Amino acid sequence: MTAVRPVRLLNLDLLRLVSALLVLFFHYGFRMQITGEGAGIGFPELAPLAKWFDIGLLIFFAISGYVIMMSAEGRSAFDFAAGRVARLWPTFVVCATITAVVLSIWPVPALSAPTVRQWLAHLVILSRVFGQPFLDGAYWTIAYEIIFYGWIFVALATGLLKSHWRLIVTVWLAISVLNETALQSVVLQKLLITQYSGYFAFGLALFRTRLENSRASFAVLSLAAGWAIAAPFITEPEFISLYGFGRNTAGLAAMGPLALAAVTIAIYAPTLPIKRGLAISLGGLTYPLYLLHQNIGYAAFANFGTSDNRFAILALLIGGLLAVAMIIARTVEPAARRAIIGLSKPVQASLTRLRARFA
Repeated sequence: MTAVRPVRLLNLDLLRLVSALLVLFFHYGFRMQITGEGAGIGFPELAPLAKWFDIGLLIFFAISGYVIMMSAEGRSAFDFAAGRVARLWPTFVVCATITAVVLSIWPVPALSAPTVRQWLAHLVILSRVFGQPFLDGAYWTIAYEIIFYGWIFVALATGLLKSHWRLIVTVWLAISVLNETALQSVVLQKLLITQYSGYFAFGLALFRTRLENSRASFAVLSLAAGWAIAAPFITEPEFISLYGFGRNTAGLAAMGPLALAAVTIAIYAPTLPIKRGLAISLGGLTYPLYLLHQNIGYAAFANFGTSDNRFAILALLIGGLLAVAMIIARTVEPAARRAIIGLSKPVQASLTRLRARFA
């Protein structure tokens, strides 16, 4: 197991932060003006490049596949679940609360004002289960992450993850292709993440391929890569529907390979010359920065931005968001993680005794 936890994984910490910044610039530099969420403020000079920066999401999903599979290796389903809850839930609640407060004080004309009921629904992250919209548009990806974690939990609990992961991934990819090309089931699309399954599966298979180095594993990795490369074409109609125009074929063809290459290089390349603590700290900014940036950014531009000060607002906004993300990463996350993991241990001990009694 030590062979697959090398220090070069620090590269992934840095890549995660780069991916978050790409998504941030996609929203501020491209989306905001088109949708009107910045109340007319935008960056048309950045848009021709920024319109491609949703590649950051593809990189995120591939990294998740790799890291979550690594986190699951050698752990029980309960330990895995406790670790994921400790990692995601406290920071999400804090960031959703900050977002709700900011949007209440500085409303965005193009967005609905947050409500107490909406905020309460976010205490379980998946607010749409209670019929409440997300407080921030970026949260839809967190929902997909949780669905992915849920399936990994099931595979761990049933013992299928290690022994039959190739079959699981192959069937997952086959259903994804069938759904996106023929069935068009929204339920399957959400439940099995069929549009983006290639990226999660690629990261998962890449981890297992590094462990096993077998032809069968590489074959599954290749299948995942193929579907991942097709994904930008699958999701482009949604892009056109949202923004009123499409992107060129060459760019769409390049997005998948570039995203997969970025993750693969980060894993296999020598560690960049950076101190371990700094790399981990920078990577730790990713999650709170991602959760905070979109609608809070729109609020800043809509309430304070002008054509003359927009670049100054952009610089101040990014600096402020990074500062708040650092505070959360250094205070909320570690304290909450220790508390949740500590609480989970007696629960796990009780479950172990219960299983032994009925065994």
